[in-house]
Amino acid sequence: MDQAVSQKALKRLSRPATNSFAGLSGRLLVLTIGFVMLAEVLIYLPTMARYRISYFEARIELADQAALALLAAPDGMVSEELENELLRNVGAKLVAMRRAASNALILSDRQELPMLGPPVDLSNWMWGGAIVHAVRALVGDTPDYIRVVGPSPRDAQTKIEVVLPAAPLTEALRAFSWRIFTMSLGISIFTASLVYLTLQWWLVRPMRRLVDSIVGFRAAPEDARQIIQPSQRNDELGLAERELQAMQQELRQALTQRARLAQLGIAVSKISHDLRNILASAQLVSDRLATSEDPTVKQITPRLVGSIDRAIALCAQTLRYGKAEERAPEAEYFALYPFAEDVAAGLALPDEPSIRWHNAVPEDLQVFADREHLYRILNNIIRNAAQAMPDGGDIRIAAANRAGLTVIEIADTGCGLSEAVQAHLFEPFRGSRNGGTGLGLAIARELARAHGGDLELARTGPLGTTFRITLPDPQKNRPAKH
Repeated sequence: MDQAVSQKALKRLSRPATNSFAGLSGRLLVLTIGFVMLAEVLIYLPTMARYRISYFEARIELADQAALALLAAPDGMVSEELENELLRNVGAKLVAMRRAASNALILSDRQELPMLGPPVDLSNWMWGGAIVHAVRALVGDTPDYIRVVGPSPRDAQTKIEVVLPAAPLTEALRAFSWRIFTMSLGISIFTASLVYLTLQWWLVRPMRRLVDSIVGFRAAPEDARQIIQPSQRNDELGLAERELQAMQQELRQALTQRARLAQLGIAVSKISHDLRNILASAQLVSDRLATSEDPTVKQITPRLVGSIDRAIALCAQTLRYGKAEERAPEAEYFALYPFAEDVAAGLALPDEPSIRWHNAVPEDLQVFADREHLYRILNNIIRNAAQAMPDGGDIRIAAANRAGLTVIEIADTGCGLSEAVQAHLFEPFRGSRNGGTGLGLAIARELARAHGGDLELARTGPLGTTFRITLPDPQKNRPAKH
């Protein structure tokens, strides 16, 4: 099912690759065009208002030139044909020139004009009003005729007044607006295309590469080809590629280790099954030895029988562990001092000349634990301590009750643990310091935590290593009776 889901994810990813406009880059292209057009609109409104003012100023200049014809004519009079021609050149219905020292000169087509509103004064205009009037002129929401007053280009003291039809202005504004729109659209598309291509190259393609690697790795994490090869980028995407590669490598290593552990578990279960049968035969022989009258045999036989019984129990527990059926602790109170002596005797420490065994546990100290589990915990730790001192040394065990806990410390005088070993100390097959499997400490911590306690590295260095076991003591945690 997971494989099918991964294939669907791969198909979904392949769609944006064939149609990029449906992905992030395509949306970015559309948004860029929209934002540039919005910016053009904000620029367009004052530009259109200025175009309207320029349109009026051009008509004032033409009207001033037409008025010069009146000044050159005898008695300030021209023929009707010339007057109409001058008005047609200006594009006005009426032209008037007013000077302080003389009468007004007027050109008119002699048609009756409607009542005109306030004039547009070119010598005193504001941007806000100019924009509003330009928009109204663009949509045709203006009177049929517009009265415009402005200074003469030749003489600021001379006023030129024209009456213009509104329709030509509306047509000019619409033509201007269309030119601005097409130019803005072209600029927007060009700009958006540059942004699109740039982001497609610098962002979208690397992001798609990241996503493809994630989906491909999810579909086949065991395939080393699915691990991304980071680029040389020094930005956030480069960092993401490197971090993704590290994560994929660590995850692949963990999955590989898990698969090997599963295979090893099957093998150990098979070995434990056969070993249990072999130990059963050894148990029959040890039972016969127990009936011997030889003093030496009588002294050794109980230890031998106990070791064989523990080995058979361990094989049975290993088979249950392979089925995730580890036995829960069956805790009870018992004296720790003789128990530690039994563990040391099982490891033959008292008979080892190069190892000096020190049992500093108080003889009256009681520990609340599962005997078999605690035996395995101490056995693993003490065996590791002995193996850490091939040239001999001291192993010391001490214990005390502290704040509702029984604290047990096992110290050796070995060379200590390296930082590499400490980093994976309680991980199976990774935390060994002597070329072992590293299962001993992992099992010991698991058993200690099953009791509600813990196993930790107290200290290590050139002078030796100390492990600390903490086990809860229900009697110490029980509230006092009043």
